[in-house]
This record gives sequence, structure tokens and C-alpha cells, in this order.
Amino acid sequence: MPSEDRAGLALDVFKKPIGAFRATLAATADEVRGYLATRQSSWEGKVARVSAELGPLAIGRIDVERFATLVEDQPDASPAALETLGGALAALGDLAGRSEQLCVVEVPAGGSLYEVVGRALAEIGRAFSAARLVSEVRAGRFEPAGGGVAAGPLPFSRWTKAERRLAPPLVVRVQGRDLRAAGLAEFLDGRQRLVLVVEGECAPAPLGRLITPGIFVLQSADGSGLDRLLAWDGPGIAALVPDSAARFAHDPSGGAAAWERLRIEFLPDRAARRAIGGLSGAQQMEELELLRSLATRPAGGETRPAGPEPADAAAGLTAADPADKLAAWLLSRVDLSDAG
Repeated sequence: MPSEDRAGLALDVFKKPIGAFRATLAATADEVRGYLATRQSSWEGKVARVSAELGPLAIGRIDVERFATLVEDQPDASPAALETLGGALAALGDLAGRSEQLCVVEVPAGGSLYEVVGRALAEIGRAFSAARLVSEVRAGRFEPAGGGVAAGPLPFSRWTKAERRLAPPLVVRVQGRDLRAAGLAEFLDGRQRLVLVVEGECAPAPLGRLITPGIFVLQSADGSGLDRLLAWDGPGIAALVPDSAARFAHDPSGGAAAWERLRIEFLPDRAARRAIGGLSGAQQMEELELLRSLATRPAGGETRPAGPEPADAAAGLTAADPADKLAAWLLSRVDLSDAG
């Protein structure tokens, strides 16, 4: 399936949160537009009143707008505040106008996946930067050193907890040889979801090192499992990989132990002998072994109902090792009542 089709598949799965984010931007822009219109009218009226009070002798001698900011305590209606509100409104309108394209980026051949994702999230963060400026103006806390302040990109590292839960998913097209996903761990917080659409051959388990208890991690060849990532109320990452790569899903809601959370659909017998995505053949095998170890149920790991330990030691035995069974049988017949 071409990468464009798979990107479209991901966008279709996540159209609801993407649409919700766009609707939030549009609603905020409408609110700022109304607030700005009111403040502009108020400011123009104040300037006219101050100009009339100063009289014709002030013309050409006094900066009436600047003087108006000194004689009345309305900092939220100052020219700098109005300019800042106008800039915030423009930023919100621009981001809302991009619709789903705001949530799709491509890593150029030989480029850095980490840097592209970081810049894309910072651009989305421009919406949060605009909202913060509007909040400062409306609260009367806006104190610019000069003119207005622009709503610029806001790096993910500076997002608040609430902002990290509000941001939309990000779909990233990337060549398999440029798929170095381990560095994306710092972006997996709140409810941030990343979907990597991989073009060409890649390492067999590029997302394996991102598996931690609270992160949904998915490798899929056909997009199956994306609906589960959508339903997960936390951070997550998915990679739409070629058929030669491993296919698995790590769902944090599956249980407390790693083997309960991780389900492997397909695992290659071996990794490529040559380096792919900066990983040698040995490193690729390490990632496959990591998946195997995480998905393996520990010996004697069958679950049993919570409750007191059985009186007979052998009754609670679940291990299949004959030596363990013999040891348990012997212990059950030793009288330890007089042991000190």
C-alpha cells in the first residue's frame, strides 16, 4: 500500500480528535475576534476622548495614543495589547485553516525524524502560545517591553500537562532507513499520539525500545490496531511497517506484567545482516530478542485468585520443573514447628 494511502488511513482513523482540535482553534479564534472588536472600539473611543480633552494645541505636540495609556489604567486595551491580540487571532486562524494538513509531516530523505517531529509539534504549539497571550491580555497581566508580542512556535518541552492532552495526533511519513524512533520517547506524554508511515525496508522492530508500562506501542502492516491506539487515553506511537517487519501491539490496559500487555502477531526469525536505520544486524537482533523476552510468560507465571497461601506447599506449585516439584514435596513433609 503506497505511503499516501496509509497516511490517509491513519488520518481517517484519527479524524475525530483532529477535527476536535480544529474546532477548538476555530472557537477560540471567534472568541478572540469578538473580544478584540470590543477592545478596539473601547480604545478608539478613549483616544478620541483624551484627544478632545487635550484640545487643538496638543496636535503635533503630544502622542495622544501613548498619553492615553498613562492617564487611564486600562493596559489590556493598549496598542501593544491590541496588536498582540491581532497576532494571536491570525495565528489561530492560520492553524485552523490548515485542517488535517497541520497534522501531517514528511521527513526528507536522509533527514532527522526527531527534528521533524519536534518542529511539527512546536508549530502545533503555536496555538497554545496564542491562547496564553490572549489569557495574559484578558487578565490584565500583559506588560510588553515594546510593541506587540507574536504567537510563535512553542516546543513540546514547554507544553503544560493540559496542553499535552489536548494536542492532536501527528502522522509522519518517513523512509525506513531514516526511522530512528528511540529519540521520540520525550514526545510520548499526556495524550500525544504519533503515527509513523514507513516507506521501504526498515529494521524489524524499530519501536521495540519505546515499550514502557504506560505507552501504547503498535507495529502494523495494514493499520489494524490503530483503533485501539485511538481508544487509549494516554500517549502512544504506531508504525505502519512493511510485511518483513515485526507486527505487535503493546496495550498498557492489558495487565500489570509486560507479557500481559504485549501481543506479537509476527516476529522475523532473523534480522538483516546489514545496517538499517543506523542499527547493525546485531542491534536489530537485540530488539527482536527484547520483544521475545517481554512477551514471554515467566515460568510458573500462571495467575491464581488472590488470597492466603495454601497450607500445603505443593498445592500452590505451578512450575513444570521436576526438581522444583520434588523440592516442594520434600518441604511439605518436613516438620518445622520446632525450628528457631
